[in-house]
Amino acid sequence: MTKRFLQRLLVIILCGMQQPAIAQVLLHLNQPVREQNNVSSARQYLSGRTCKGCRLYLNNDSIYVYPTGAFAIKKDLAVGRTAFNLTAADSTGKTYTKQVVYYYRPLPPPGVTPVFRIDYFNISPQGNLQLVEGDTLRIKMKAYPGCKATWINNRPLQELPANETQGVPGFYEGQYIIQDTDSLLFGRIKVTLQDSNGNSTVKESGNYYSFMRNEGLFTGRTIDNMTYLTTSPHGDRLGPEKIGYLDEGVLLHIAGREGDYYKIKLAPRHIAYIPEPLLDTATRQELAPISIINTARVWADEDYDYVSVPLADKLPYTSTQEVEPGKIIVDVYGAYAEEGLQTQLGTTREIQQVAWQQIEPEVFRMVINLHHAFPWGYKVYYTGDTLHVKVKRTPASLQLKNLTIGLDAGHGGSNVGALGNMGVYEKELSLSISLLVKAALEKEGATVIATRTRDQFVANEDRLSNFRRADPDLLLSIHLNSSVNPVDIKGTATYYKHPFCEPLARFIYNRMLETGLSGFGCNGNFNFILNNPTEFPDALIETLFLSFPGDEARVLDPTFRQLMADKIVQGVKDYLEAAAK
Repeated sequence: MTKRFLQRLLVIILCGMQQPAIAQVLLHLNQPVREQNNVSSARQYLSGRTCKGCRLYLNNDSIYVYPTGAFAIKKDLAVGRTAFNLTAADSTGKTYTKQVVYYYRPLPPPGVTPVFRIDYFNISPQGNLQLVEGDTLRIKMKAYPGCKATWINNRPLQELPANETQGVPGFYEGQYIIQDTDSLLFGRIKVTLQDSNGNSTVKESGNYYSFMRNEGLFTGRTIDNMTYLTTSPHGDRLGPEKIGYLDEGVLLHIAGREGDYYKIKLAPRHIAYIPEPLLDTATRQELAPISIINTARVWADEDYDYVSVPLADKLPYTSTQEVEPGKIIVDVYGAYAEEGLQTQLGTTREIQQVAWQQIEPEVFRMVINLHHAFPWGYKVYYTGDTLHVKVKRTPASLQLKNLTIGLDAGHGGSNVGALGNMGVYEKELSLSISLLVKAALEKEGATVIATRTRDQFVANEDRLSNFRRADPDLLLSIHLNSSVNPVDIKGTATYYKHPFCEPLARFIYNRMLETGLSGFGCNGNFNFILNNPTEFPDALIETLFLSFPGDEARVLDPTFRQLMADKIVQGVKDYLEAAAK
């Protein structure tokens, strides 16, 4: 074998190695994730991706494939078994087929219980409960019709007329008000059903119930200023709806427990809930004092206006706002105001007037009227037993170069967020857009405080705590939306909770529509954690739906991400210009 032959052989081998590999036909499903699917809804969606330029067929019918290779299909199933063959074909004719099978059985309509039995019952409130005198339990039960049904202390349940239950007899309901003589000691509630022949059957609740037998006197104090009250112990994926945050050491009167939440009695007609870990109950039980307010102070320093009210203890409070005209309304529970309470305004710049009201027993209200149509932000807190409302003034300069902007890139690290059909996670795209927004804001001269500038996990509670501590002039949180319907649900949206944040969310939303995205709305009263603070205007920007292939194709384009970032910044500038007027 000659040296020249070996050289030629080496050239042939190297040339062969440099030949581009022929791409294999790709077919990946995001939805559904299983090949065999038992479903109770006729409407189903298939979405995923194939190779760019490939053709896609569903049972030989051509399916539209987006330029990225993503696809989304909506189908209505017939009852029983339906098989779909998805076939991807490339330009050479190579194919790959994947089968998806659905077994559709619609939920049967309620029917009469055919034999003597109790099918089920539901008691509300739900969960393991600690109850006090005056609490009300309600029950709904489905069982054999025409029977006698009883529960706590042999109280009867009433069978509902069939014309109130879609023509189906056998639905029973009732309620019971807890008495101080009840002895529910960590036990289950039993329901008894008895027929006309004297036969009986008993079913027990899955949850436990107990009676708080200490004259209802059980107190605790909030552990820090991240403690919050909720309207209920139950909620959606964002948790129970928050009423507001309390300062550290606030004395709360516990009037029961539902699951992992204490029930709090704020005033005779006001109930709230608080997660158990946020309340210190190890301290000595205390009588909740009644504060008689005979003095108050309205004052200012170089940066803020204040309202200060001395109390007998750190009592709970809630706050709301009104706009046009701008007002901050703070209710203090367990307090009374003396008639004729008056204060001097002093040198305040934002506070125009303060009105004091006793709106009902144990609820003292202060109404803080403002010079501007919208509050710029405020904080309620204690020093000692004196309650303060610190009102933020509208910035002296509403140019971005003089402002500090909080910027939150949603998700990160192990919290990946939504996944698009093309395999890109929300955490990656929210960071990319946020970095572009950060650069655009800094180009305008703004100071930017960012949650993260790389792929890292940051707990939502830490995000909120950090921003409340930093107290920026505005807060923006960048996310991407997702839906189980990848065919019809699409577009851009903004979200806010407090009324004074609506203009910021609306101006950004209007600018985002200029990108050509569909509109999914400027939505209020949203329970997202970074929409909850009152210290500054904020907006959650759900830029588009990553689950919709058309939106996904846009956000994967760096030019479009830059366009969105520019529109977000322009929306902020619109908001500032309107505020200046």
